[in-house]
Amino acid sequence: MPSEPTFRSTTSKSPRNAQKMDYHGLHQDLQGLSDGVPRGPVRSASLANASTVVDPVVNNPVISTALQILGQLSDVGKALPFVAPAFVLLKVIIDLESRAVDVDAKCNDLVERITFMLSHLPILQKIEIMASTRQVIDRMNEAIKDAAALIAAYRRQGRVARRLNISNRDKFTTCAGAINTCCSDLLMSLQIHQTAQLDILTRAVPIDEEDVEAQTFVATHGGSVDAVMHDRELVKEFAQQQHLVMDDLVMEQLNANIADSVQQNHIRLEGILRDNVNSAIIDGLKNLAAEMLVAEAEQKFTCVQCEKEFTNYTNGPKACSFHRGEYDSWSKHYPCCSTAHPCEFGTHRAKHHCDYPYGTFFPRARGVTNYVDTTEQWAAVQDTNLENDEVQKASVGRLLRWVSRGARLEENTLLIVVGRVWYKDPYYFNTFTAKEMEEITKSVRLSRRTLIFRTSPNENEYALAEWILSISGKITGVRLTAKTATSPNPYVRVCPIDLSTCTKSGDILTLSEGGMRSYIPASPYILPETVRVGPELKDESSRPVRTNFKTRTSPSLRVILKTMSDPPLTPNPDFANVEFDYFKGTVSVFNNNAPGSLCPVTMASVSASYRMVGDKDYAPVLECKLVDGADKLLPITIDPRQSWQVNFQVRVPRTEEDTKLRIQWWNRAFLARHRPVRVKLILEDIEGEQCSLVLEYVFKPYPFEKREEKDFGFFFFDDPFTFSRNYIRVEPPYGEKSVLKIEGSEFDAKRLEKIVYQAIKSGTTEIDLKIGREKNDGEWEWAAWALVDMSCRRVYAFKLILKEGAKVTNKRFGCIGYVLCPSYGESANKTRSISYATETAKLPPLEPFTLPDYVQDDTLDDFKPPVPPKPTTPVTEGPPASASALGLTSIPADLNNRLASIDTNLARIATALENILAVMPSSMAR
Repeated sequence: MPSEPTFRSTTSKSPRNAQKMDYHGLHQDLQGLSDGVPRGPVRSASLANASTVVDPVVNNPVISTALQILGQLSDVGKALPFVAPAFVLLKVIIDLESRAVDVDAKCNDLVERITFMLSHLPILQKIEIMASTRQVIDRMNEAIKDAAALIAAYRRQGRVARRLNISNRDKFTTCAGAINTCCSDLLMSLQIHQTAQLDILTRAVPIDEEDVEAQTFVATHGGSVDAVMHDRELVKEFAQQQHLVMDDLVMEQLNANIADSVQQNHIRLEGILRDNVNSAIIDGLKNLAAEMLVAEAEQKFTCVQCEKEFTNYTNGPKACSFHRGEYDSWSKHYPCCSTAHPCEFGTHRAKHHCDYPYGTFFPRARGVTNYVDTTEQWAAVQDTNLENDEVQKASVGRLLRWVSRGARLEENTLLIVVGRVWYKDPYYFNTFTAKEMEEITKSVRLSRRTLIFRTSPNENEYALAEWILSISGKITGVRLTAKTATSPNPYVRVCPIDLSTCTKSGDILTLSEGGMRSYIPASPYILPETVRVGPELKDESSRPVRTNFKTRTSPSLRVILKTMSDPPLTPNPDFANVEFDYFKGTVSVFNNNAPGSLCPVTMASVSASYRMVGDKDYAPVLECKLVDGADKLLPITIDPRQSWQVNFQVRVPRTEEDTKLRIQWWNRAFLARHRPVRVKLILEDIEGEQCSLVLEYVFKPYPFEKREEKDFGFFFFDDPFTFSRNYIRVEPPYGEKSVLKIEGSEFDAKRLEKIVYQAIKSGTTEIDLKIGREKNDGEWEWAAWALVDMSCRRVYAFKLILKEGAKVTNKRFGCIGYVLCPSYGESANKTRSISYATETAKLPPLEPFTLPDYVQDDTLDDFKPPVPPKPTTPVTEGPPASASALGLTSIPADLNNRLASIDTNLARIATALENILAVMPSSMAR
């Protein structure tokens, strides 16, 4: 293949380069890029069509031949400037075809005819140019110009639009006829007798295999080309048959008039050639190609699927790689395939679409649907499958802005959403302006196809949006429908729309109400009374703690013990155990001997014993010790009229039955829950004398849970063995969407509708809610049932059963209660008579139980210390004389006591001396 002639660069500063050809604008217009969007869909790669998607320069002999002719005849343009436009136009055509992604028989036919015609021009250099010859050359340039404009307009269309525009072949036939006429006139003018290749001019314009398939498709669907071209679903079906990718540009291209595009290209080519052909001749065709390549390099787009740059000519069936799902930053992977490598391949797309899922679309849609300031919703329908929670929904409204707090759209824009916008689900998310609605109106008027989108062909479960047409075929509104398999009827709403302003033109009309519709009860429901089996415990002390116990001591140990803590005994303040209870207390030990009597008291040890009120004997505690370092002070001496404060702690064992319950209580004594416990604190002095004081603890339980004013229901039974209340509360929910809450489980209208649907499907009117639980490791359990009124199709009440659990062998306590269900959901405006549920769940058989009458007080520890005798007084016959009468001074009482003490000590000393003297003679004799 001969190479193109080499010319010097167009960057020369020669005056002839002062006005360059507008190659960028020319190339942009002819390639179909003036709107800033790449051409339409291309064929998907497959073995069946590999032969048609080729490199036209390498594999197309027609283009190769044209390049050869262009190289051989470049000198003719320099010698004969009036011929130069033909070569420039041929170069434009060659460039268009070289960059096409497929080979087209009609375009090849035109190029071949033009090449055949131009191949005879070198003879012009050898003959005299006559006026008639100039006229033929001018008509030839005009015919080639028309051909270039047609090819540019044709290539501007996508492959789907090119095939469905069946009238395109007529335009190629007309253009081929004009070239045939010019070629015949040229041959006649040049007196060339050509017989070998005249079949190029006489043959018919060929038809591609895809054109035949398009004609067959149109004939199969009614034979009306306009009806098919304006029917988006039929166009999409044809694209799928041809293994092509469908997008929004296809409908725009089908609605565009190719004749207008040809005319625009013709005028632009004519102006550019008139103004710049001379410089193009001098600088050469190679610089023309370089300029076009530079223009093409500037035409870049950003793909919305992979977010990479691309050009129209680098795009292809597998050029784009992306993920169907959005990247999950929390789990660090793509949910569609769980790998980092793209899982989908296709063509680059410059505009967002909903033809198929791609990851970057979902943040865009979520930025609109998840905020209140982005849309103005006009109408919406939503239905939930009561078996699998699948949602079918659709909505229509006005798009205000693309992102929250972003700039408001200047043009009214209609937003239609159908289905759940997620990569696993079929969905539709599209916007329309008033101008776009005009085009859609034309399409719908011709095709009469009103369906916008439908999530599923299944008649039992789907969501759809469709246009509503007037008698004249004008769109007047949108109908939204949603239905699931568990709903007998669909939700259907109609939103009227003004096409000229893209606004809502009237009130929303509801044609059908779907879902599980309930009916109004004709009379109130009467529920059974609550039944509770077992005693109801009180959360108060059985009586006040006694603090009037007196000190027991021997006559020689004159001390007084008094409790200093309130209450006297504090249970389990720091520790808790399942086998015993701790008690702490404080007692003051007072030496009651007279001051100055030299009778100190020395305490050597402290011990304790306990008994339950009603028992006859005390038993030793497991442990008794002094705390806060007091144990290190023993033995301790207490002077007369002085006191010592004892901080002690005792450990009292529980019974074997209580130990088996394995209960730990802080700040309460489990062993004293039925009867008070008394602890006797015993102190012993250095001489073995003892004194004691009784301290009592009366159990005071924590307040039990009770029904609150806001509660719908409160059910319980008390366990006297563990002294606890087992209860379930039915209360209002936290949020407005829920109806009520049972022990933390909230019930909204949809959940209650599921219960009614389950009852209708199973025929059972008492539905186990399966929210019950075992409590305290099986000590007790509860369950709840919903009672369904089959006539009114609603849950009218809840039944709760509380009972002892599997851990308890002999069942004795329980409770069964009912609570009315508040009104919920939407109901049909009809009244029906009520029907009650058939109940089967009941309390199990329970053993009778009578709460024992526990002794709360006794007199075993009641003690009154003896009153000491009064001192004796000598008997006299007359009244005693006063000290003043006898002339004596009265002696203070303290002094008398001191003197008495001295006398006693002297008597003890005298006795001791006598004993010593009695022993001395015998020892001296030995």
